[in-house]
Parts: sequence; C-alpha cells; structure tokens
Amino acid sequence: MTISNTVHLWSLTTDFISNFNVNVYRYVFFQCRFNYFLQDISRAVSIYLAIGTTLDRLFRCEYPIRSRIICTRTNVAKVTFICMLIFSILFSFWFCPLNTLNPLTGTCYNGQSATYLFFFNHIFLPLRLILVCIIPVIIMCLANIRMLYNIRQSRRRVHNVTAHTISSGLLLRGMTPLDQMLFYMMLTSVGTFIITQIPFHIYTLVQANYSIYDAWDNALIRSFLLIWSSIFFGVGFYFYCLASPLFREKFLMMRQRIVNYVKGRPPI
Repeated sequence: MTISNTVHLWSLTTDFISNFNVNVYRYVFFQCRFNYFLQDISRAVSIYLAIGTTLDRLFRCEYPIRSRIICTRTNVAKVTFICMLIFSILFSFWFCPLNTLNPLTGTCYNGQSATYLFFFNHIFLPLRLILVCIIPVIIMCLANIRMLYNIRQSRRRVHNVTAHTISSGLLLRGMTPLDQMLFYMMLTSVGTFIITQIPFHIYTLVQANYSIYDAWDNALIRSFLLIWSSIFFGVGFYFYCLASPLFREKFLMMRQRIVNYVKGRPPI
C-alpha cells in the first residue's frame, strides 16, 4: 500500500505542476497517457488495499480461528496481484493515441473524437466514481459499523451490563490497546477517505457533463482537488505514528540503525 500511495502521490505532483508549464516528462506518451494510467491504477489499488485491511480486521473479529488460515501474506499477495491486473485492464484505455496534448493550451485533452469523448465522460467517469468512491465508502462504513457492533456485544457479554450503561467512552476504555489502535485507525481512515475522495470524483463528473468552467479554470480546480484527495494517500504514515506504539518503536529503531550505519557504528 505504501508503494502504491507513493506512486500515486508522484503522479499527482507531476499532473499538478504541468498546469504551470513545468513538465517532468518530455514525451506525450508519458505526460498524457502513462502518467494518468499510473494515477488511476495506483489510486484504485491503494483504495482496495485499504478495503482489504478493513475486511481483514472484520474477518479476524468475526472468525478468529479461520482467519489464521485465510488472512495470510500469500493471500494478500494474490489479492494485490488480482487488483493490479483487473485495474490495469480497466484503465488501459489511457494508452489510446486520442489522449494527447492540446496544441493551443499545451495541456492534455481527449476531445479529438466525439465517440471517445462520450465514452470518457458518460461511461468511464461514472464507472470510476462507483468503483473507487461509492463502493469503497459503503464497504468501509459497513465494515466499521459491524466491528463496532461486535466490540459492543463482546463487552456486554464480558461485563454483563445493560446496553444503556455502555457509553462510547466506556467502550473505548474497555478495549485492549491493540483494539483501540485498530479501531481509531479504521475510523480515521474511513473519515479521511470520505472527505478527501468524494469532492474530486463528483466535480470531474459534473464538469464533464455540464462544462461549468473553461479549460484553464477546470485544470486548476481539478489539480487542487487532486492535491486535496492526496491527503488520504499521504497521511497513512502519520496515522500509524499517532495510533500505534509498536509502529513508533520499530520506526525509531530503524532510524537509529540508519544513523549508526551512516556514522559507521556497529548496529544495535
């Protein structure tokens, strides 16, 4: 997920600075085709890996014994490969030669063919909205609601108290440190996803169908919305640092090893 997030942030950065005539890529193929292909596939893979993390946690709560067999590194690798294959095929249209540079503005556009433009605006954009925005929001929200319900039920059985006496504060204090960490991370991840991803996908779909702004204003607004959406892909490290003492401990240990290596000291 970290690799996919990094690739996505790189594609967003190069896309953003291209609006100010700063082109990292010299050729049209990389600027208007390959970069957008990377942008969409890395976004989709990162989001579905986040869904997989949420479902993994839910499955471990629902079926703790079976999860030891199903929730394995090998299965994670298989699911990741399948996601990459499916989305690579789905977004392969970006390599179409109709995605090219506008000779007047110097920006990427796909308006040479009415048929291709219809496909892009009325098929691809709604499909992308459903696949990488609506469906992930629904799945992650339902999964977190189910996990919260399971935790409540577990605490009721353990403490044998009535439902109306269990407040959210007591619920969180009754969790183990690991449960609290995972709960906060899942809750924060879902909230961040909703507020950062929905605006971009809604705007691109509305702009494609109603042309509210001209080409320059649209490119600028789209770029800023992409930067806003990048928050979800860039804050994962900080979520782990804030929520996981184990992660902080390992991170500090790795940092110390790097410092010792640079200074020529023997590793701790």
